[in-house]
Amino acid sequence: MSKVVVITGGNSGIGEACAWKFAREQCTVIVCGRDHVRNVRVCESINRGAGCAHPYSVDLRSPIELADLFKQLALDHPPINCLVNSIGIDGRSFTMTEDYPDADFEDVMSTNVSAPWRCMKAVLPAMREAGYGSIVNVASLAGLNASVTGGSVYTASKHALVGITKAVAKEYAPYGVRVSAVCPGFVSTPLARHVLGSQFDDVCASQPMGRVCEAYEVAELVYWLSSDAASYVTGVAVPIDGGFRA
Repeated sequence: MSKVVVITGGNSGIGEACAWKFAREQCTVIVCGRDHVRNVRVCESINRGAGCAHPYSVDLRSPIELADLFKQLALDHPPINCLVNSIGIDGRSFTMTEDYPDADFEDVMSTNVSAPWRCMKAVLPAMREAGYGSIVNVASLAGLNASVTGGSVYTASKHALVGITKAVAKEYAPYGVRVSAVCPGFVSTPLARHVLGSQFDDVCASQPMGRVCEAYEVAELVYWLSSDAASYVTGVAVPIDGGFRA
C-alpha cells in the first residue's frame, strides 16, 4: 500500500521494525521519537534501501510538542493514512507497588497512555473526514494479563491502552476508521534484553515455541491490521505470544 504512516517510537525495537516493514511496502514513513540521532539513523538506513522515511524529533509526553508535530505533519505529509503507536516504556521493572516511586508512575502513564491517546486525537479528525484511516497501538500481553516484570503500573498502562483502543474503535467505526492493538509477549528488543538481563535466555527457553518473538514478526501483524486486507477488523487486541496464553 502507498500511504503515509506515522510511527511513534519508530527508532528502536518494534517501532523500528514497523518502519522498515511499511517502507518496504512503498509507504512514506514518519519516524517520531525523542532521540534525534536514532531517528536520523533509522531513516537514513531506510532511505538507502530505496524506502522513504522522514525523522521528526519530539518528546511525545509534552502535549505542546505533540500538537506542534502534528500541525507540521499536516503541512509536510498530508494526509496521514495510518498511525502506529509503538511508544512505550517499562518503568521500574520488578518493583513492588508499595515501593514504586510516584514520579515513575506518572512517567509510565504519560508515555504509555497519554501520548498514544493524544496522537490518536490528533489524527482522528482528518481520518473521520476522509472516511478512511487505520490506527494500531502496540500494547502488550500486560494489557490482557498482569505483568510479572512491569508490575502493577506497567500492567495498568497497557490495560488502559487496550481499553482506549476498543472505545475509539467503536466511536469511529461508522466513519471508516479502524483501530486495533497488538499484544506481544516477550520480544527480542533492546528494552526486553535490558529488563530481563541475565534471565533473557531462560525466558526464551520457557516459551512454548522455545524462543521469544522477533520484532519483525510483530511488524508483520501491525502492517496487516493497518492494510486493506484487514478492512473488517477493528476493536481487537491481538495476542502475538507463540502460544503462551493458550
